[in-house]
Formats: sequence, structure tokens, C-alpha cells
Amino acid sequence: MPIAFGTSTTATGNNVTTTVITKPSSTADGDMLLLAILVSESVGVTPTVTGSWTQKVRQDMVATGDNQDSTLILYYRRASSEPADYTITWDGTYGNYGAAHILRYTGVTKSGDPFRTTNVATSGASTTAGPVASAALTGVQATDLAVHWSGACLSSWNGNDHNPAGPGGSWVERGEIVATAATSTPSVMAVEQLGVGTAPSFSATGTGTALVWNFIAGALIADQGVIGRPNIVSQAVGRASLR
Repeated sequence: MPIAFGTSTTATGNNVTTTVITKPSSTADGDMLLLAILVSESVGVTPTVTGSWTQKVRQDMVATGDNQDSTLILYYRRASSEPADYTITWDGTYGNYGAAHILRYTGVTKSGDPFRTTNVATSGASTTAGPVASAALTGVQATDLAVHWSGACLSSWNGNDHNPAGPGGSWVERGEIVATAATSTPSVMAVEQLGVGTAPSFSATGTGTALVWNFIAGALIADQGVIGRPNIVSQAVGRASLR
């Protein structure tokens, strides 16, 4: 079977306290869990999460030269006797507001790094409601699932809401969460599509559209033991027909 989305959970928080994000429902051993965290006002932050999560990509907009205080981080974990929830420490040194989600997938490779390739992009130093393109991916195979994460937050700090969206069409949205109670109103969402390397565009509507955008893109590798297994019944029928 191909890679398939299962369930997701979301959370928001700030540097005053830790935040609990629950395990996606129906999680079974071997499922791939992908955790994306956006922290706004985030120079030098290093969020931590309970459990054995592997940090795959960290995209800091100050470090890129955009000079916008927004950091998007992607982690992964293969489910194994999962706890009921995980605790996020947003980094109280200088991480004011954050948004996070966990996406659960089945059919992902059972060993090693689950990503064939990754890439990153930002909206630059200017603010915009979009559309803004994510990063293109190279070497994507037909059975890979391309997933693009958008982390957006208000640069103006005016407390207004925004509603992020992907391009629609063949791109399916997953795990949208907006921290509406926070001044910077950070948001995280993802879009996915099978077997494509092109970059989708994101945009936002609402009263707060002076946004900065941070993107991480990755192509998940399918479990070849599942998709590559020969059909024993059809082979047997084929041999019988030649007799």
C-alpha cells in the first residue's frame, strides 16, 4: 500500500510554561510521526520535546539573513510503545509564542532516515499575505510522498488573526493550527501530494496579513517491503496459464 495520512494533533504555547501535545489517535508501532514546531520571536531558540525525536531540519529566518524572528523545526519518530502525550519546551530564553502539530503516516520506510530529500525556503525580509512558494524537491520518486510545512507569523505584532491555506487542487492540507491568543499569531500547516517535486504556494486571509513565512519540504520514502512485494496469487495464475 502507498504512504497514507492517518491522524494528527495540534498544540500552541509560549515561553511561560511547557505545552503538552497528545499522541495522534490510532498510533501503532511502526507508524511515522512527524512533528513540526514554529516559534516566533525566536532568535537562538532550541525547543525540546520529550521522547526520542530526531531533528531533521531547522530553518531560522534570522540565520538566513531575512532578519525575521521565526524558526521552523521538523522532527521525526517511528512509533514504538508511544506515551499518551509529549511535552514541548519552547525555549524560555527567547521563544515567546509557538504552534505545533504531529502528523501520523503509515506505509513509510521502516528503517533509516524516512526522507529521500528535503529543502527549505522563506518569504524573505518583506511581509506578505502571499501567495508565497515553498521549496522545490529534486529526485522525488513516484511512490514518495511530498510534504511541505508552512510556518507563518505576524511581523507587525498587532494581534490580528490570519487563516493560512495551500494552493488546493491535488495538494491536500493537513494539521492546520493557529495560535490566535498570541500576539504574533503563529501558525503551522502542511500540504501533501504523491510523487511530485514542484513547490506549492501558500497564502493567508484574515485581518492580520503582514506575515513572514518559513517553509520546510520533504519527500517521504515508501516502505518497499509493502509496495514492492510480488503478487503471489497472480504469479501462480500466470504460470498455470502457460501449462
